[in-house]
Amino acid sequence: MKRIIIFLFLFVSLLFPAVHKHPEEKNNYGLCPVLAEPASKEFSYEYKGKKYYFCCQDCVEKFKKAPETYISRIKEIKIEAFQFGYLPEVIKVKKGDIVRIMLTTRDVPHGFMIKEYGIDVKVKKGEKKEFEFLADKKGEFDIICSVYCGKNHSKMKGKLIVE
Repeated sequence: MKRIIIFLFLFVSLLFPAVHKHPEEKNNYGLCPVLAEPASKEFSYEYKGKKYYFCCQDCVEKFKKAPETYISRIKEIKIEAFQFGYLPEVIKVKKGDIVRIMLTTRDVPHGFMIKEYGIDVKVKKGEKKEFEFLADKKGEFDIICSVYCGKNHSKMKGKLIVE
């Protein structure tokens, strides 16, 4: 009996990584602009030609009453990775902002990693990766490339500043 339990535990442990989704593989509806929780395609609202996704119907109703209040929390930042840096090199946001990154690369595959936020997104030339996170920790955080990209890879750094 003990061997069966151990076997099942090992089998499930080996199976888990195969079914675990990385952030860039999830349904990408971002964060609800009201509660900053994962959004769903079930709850959406179009405002000034742009579609926003929410976590629940209550948030849709709150958003309708004061859309600019919630939209002002969303900071959209286009970042281009290249050998051996990021443009822009420094990202400044306020604590509580929803940060929406649109990541591209001009040359070779690169990564965008902020360890303290659990972010590690990889992008290839010709791709655009979009992802969001809640800037819920104040401080300065290193952005590093998590994909080897050449001889100066270790010098490829950026900075996230959350005020």
